[in-house]
Formats: sequence, C-alpha cells, structure tokens
Amino acid sequence: MNSIGKENKVSIVLPLYNAESTIAFSVGSVLEQTYKNWELIIINDGSIDNSSDVLTDFINKQTTEIKDKIIFISQENKGPSYTRNKGIKLATGDFIAFLDSDDLWVNEKLHWQIDYLNKFKDIGIIGGGFNTAHFSKQGDFIKVSYHKLLFRNFFLTPTVMIRKDFLDQEDYYFNVNKKFCEDQDLWLRLTYKREGICLNRILAKNIVGKANFGESGLSANLDLMHKGEIENFISQYKQKHISIITLLIISGFSYLKYYRRKWITRKRNF
Repeated sequence: MNSIGKENKVSIVLPLYNAESTIAFSVGSVLEQTYKNWELIIINDGSIDNSSDVLTDFINKQTTEIKDKIIFISQENKGPSYTRNKGIKLATGDFIAFLDSDDLWVNEKLHWQIDYLNKFKDIGIIGGGFNTAHFSKQGDFIKVSYHKLLFRNFFLTPTVMIRKDFLDQEDYYFNVNKKFCEDQDLWLRLTYKREGICLNRILAKNIVGKANFGESGLSANLDLMHKGEIENFISQYKQKHISIITLLIISGFSYLKYYRRKWITRKRNF
C-alpha cells in the first residue's frame, strides 16, 4: 500500500497568523506524515507575535532534505482566503491540502487520501473527521453529493485535499470578499460538478482542543457564520443550481442548526 500514488506530489498550504505556541506542532505533523512526496507552503499573514521567529528556528533545525521541501514567505495581513489562494497559485503539486496553524494531522492523513483519490479518479474533493469522525456505522467512507453537502458541511478545511487541476477549472478559488463560510462556498462549487468523499476516520485535530464551532477564531461568531451560509445558498439559487423550494428548505434547516449551536454554546459557557 505504501507504493500507491507515491509519484503524486501534494502541495500543503498553511496560513500562519499569531500562532507562536502551536505552529511547530502543526508543521511537525506534516514532517511525520507516512506519505513523503509533499511540499509545504507556509505564508505568514502579518503575524504580530513571535510566530515567524519560532517557525524559522524550527525549520533551521531540520535536515537539508526537509528544508528544501518548505517554502516560507511573509505578507501583510490579507486574511485566510487571500492567503490560501496565494498558496494554491504557488503550488506545484498534483493535489492541494490545507492545514491551519493551530491544527495538526494524524500521521497517515495524506497516505489515506492519496490512496482514495487514485482509486476514484473522478472525485474532486476528499475530507474526513476533525477531532471526531462524522459517522460511525456507514463503512470506511461515504460519497458526498452536492445536495448532501447543502444540508451538512462534511469538509472542514484542515481535512480537505483537492485535485489541483479541478481547482484550476474554477473561476476563482476562495472568495476573498467573504470572511465567513468561504470554504463551504468553494466546496459547493466543486461538488456541483463532481462528487466528494468523506472518510470515516479522524484526519485532523485542533492542538488546543478547540471545538468545531463557538470558540476562538472565525468560527466563534455563529451569527456571521450562519449569515455566510445563507449567502452561499442564495448564490447557488442565483446560479440556478437549486430551485426556490430547495432554497427555502435548506435555509430552514440552516436556521435549525444555528439555534441548536447557539444553545450548545450557551450551555458550554455556563
């Protein structure tokens, strides 16, 4: 199994912003991957802490072979969408994977995904569990259609891998004008053309144990996250990908999820 897809290079895009306490763990999880044909593109997005110095010191301690696989550049603060788009444009690999500077991967994350992407050539995007698995009794994986994704986001960004040529067929990558649910917008555009796969395995974890929603980071603002999701649905309707009936149904379901998360967050904080 170790020989499967070994010729396929993975470009890993990692935006870095104020993560001095976690960035070494994130990068370390890349170095520990069982799949070794990768390049790591780290873009310091205007950090104002010691993230850059911590990372530079960490990289300097690595072998020449590892150093040659890491690209580290800095820019003024532009936000995650702009930064990820820049990383995609710099990428030379066949596949694009994303990692955040406060998350880490399990050791076989890339290996598992390359295996499945080589078995299913028409799949455009593959993800899996973040902190916990999505499901427990449905086999090793499930196919994720566009309509299934309208009701549930199976693809949390640190678990995702996408074929580079499929990404390049889009008019744009991440929408830089969106600050919330910009990832879901891209996943919907991809799965409208091709099915995705969600593995029944944990692929990534948050280093400090942050929940999937309701805590620090952009996901903390549930109101704006919900607004961003509704905007995505309206965009799909305007593109005539869904009917007005479907728009009303998925919007209603989105409101139910929103109020449930508000209740869970309030309960967690008491």
